[in-house]
Amino acid sequence: MTHSAPRHAWLLLLLLPGTAAAQTLETETARFHPAHWLQVASGFEGQFSAEGREAAVPVAIEYALTGTWELLVEPVPYTAIRPKAGPRATGLGDLEVTIVRRLWNETTGRPAVALAGEVKIPTAESPLIGTDKTDYTGYLIASRRVGAVDLHANLGYTFLGKPAGLNLHNLIDFAVAGTINVGSTMAFAEILGNTAAAGGPENSAAPEVAGGELSGTIGFGRHLGHNLFVTFGASYDNTHAVLLRPGFTLRLH
Repeated sequence: MTHSAPRHAWLLLLLLPGTAAAQTLETETARFHPAHWLQVASGFEGQFSAEGREAAVPVAIEYALTGTWELLVEPVPYTAIRPKAGPRATGLGDLEVTIVRRLWNETTGRPAVALAGEVKIPTAESPLIGTDKTDYTGYLIASRRVGAVDLHANLGYTFLGKPAGLNLHNLIDFAVAGTINVGSTMAFAEILGNTAAAGGPENSAAPEVAGGELSGTIGFGRHLGHNLFVTFGASYDNTHAVLLRPGFTLRLH
């Protein structure tokens, strides 16, 4: 996961109906909040590997336009890349904007299903942080409750903006997550990954370009009052990087 913190290190939202949302996982959900629901989530990410350290402070602003449409805006106001060797970078990350459309609710015979479209806007100033190109991603989202476990799965395809001189492949993205609630506490776990945009886990000519990624996450969250939800998660990926993420979600309406 090295040099890709703005896209994959912050694991995006998994929203639970009727609660303050948990900004805990990258897996999207097909469960929607009521119209005009607004919330803001943020936190700190610290990633550690044999190659060095990375840090980011992402923000996610979500608004339920209606009962079936939701908008998610995700700036990264601070990113720091500190490899043990080579150049370093500090600055803005890329901005992601996602629109989600629910197709149908869960019933006895089928899961809840939604579609999402995401645009990555290249606001990062350093080539170590972003590619300076726009990416487009489409997702199919499914959610289903099995006993006490709430399960969510995504399958997506990303059309990458191609930096000059690089032969890159578009990405197939996937994510599977589950949560269990016990009172005001939630435990969660997730596996997510994508195919490689270029050969190897990292492209030496453009280190921000994703190689094939596979990561697992476990963590927990707890409600502190009606409008505040705090979380802590830990991830480990196929480059042997460890990512720690304390965060919070604040419901504003």
